Amino acid sequence: MNNIQIFNFLGLLLVSMLATLAVASNYLAEKPNFLTPCVLEDPNFNKCLATNLQGIFVQWKDGIPGTNTVGSMDPLFLKRVKFTQDANNAIALNADLQNVNVIGSSQLTIKEANYSPSKYVAKALIFVPKLRFEFDYKVKGHVLALNLNGQGKGYFESENVVVGLEIAVKARSAPEGTFADVQRVKVYFREIGSFHIKLKNLFGNNAELDRTAHTLFNENWRQFYDVLRPAIEQTFETVLLDRTKKIFAYVPATYFIHNFH
Repeated sequence: MNNIQIFNFLGLLLVSMLATLAVASNYLAEKPNFLTPCVLEDPNFNKCLATNLQGIFVQWKDGIPGTNTVGSMDPLFLKRVKFTQDANNAIALNADLQNVNVIGSSQLTIKEANYSPSKYVAKALIFVPKLRFEFDYKVKGHVLALNLNGQGKGYFESENVVVGLEIAVKARSAPEGTFADVQRVKVYFREIGSFHIKLKNLFGNNAELDRTAHTLFNENWRQFYDVLRPAIEQTFETVLLDRTKKIFAYVPATYFIHNFH
């Protein structure tokens, strides 16, 4: 092996070693300024925790620096949301929404937060001024006396949304620090101020029937929202479980709670 070959071999070996070290140190080594390690015994702990949790959605809306595994929080991408309803209901929809982008979560405010160190459960009450869901849809069913059978692009918007979030974790010690392994996530859509839906191309070129349908949708929006809510909650739980698992596997829990153990 000549000198050039030895040099190339050593270079490749060094690159390989650095890559291995990078994988082994796959965590956020430096705490960002917007996170304050909250102290459990501090009277202001709940307020401190609320600020930290809000930072996840606001400061890291485009993803977390140093890793591309987490993905963005705003827009939040949902691959698929499906609804199935009893045909005997006044509003009965069999809908398949795909490529759903949820826009607006980075504008949220966490109104309340608390953490139980004995149960390892964090809870938060979240206010979102506006959420917009954009998607490709296929739908069959009926709204009152109007039969539906169409597909295309659509959206719905909701304003003044109040969401309950619950995250259960398990402590994990590692050479890099203490982490919170997320076990489950629960999402509850508690309140909503308004709801508006638009499904393009629902009746092809029949503009009058299209107007009639959307008038029915939006005049009966609470019933329509109640049909959609369970599937939306379940889908959010699945996506946020994935996101929070990756976030808290990468970011030491002590960046959020000083005496987490």
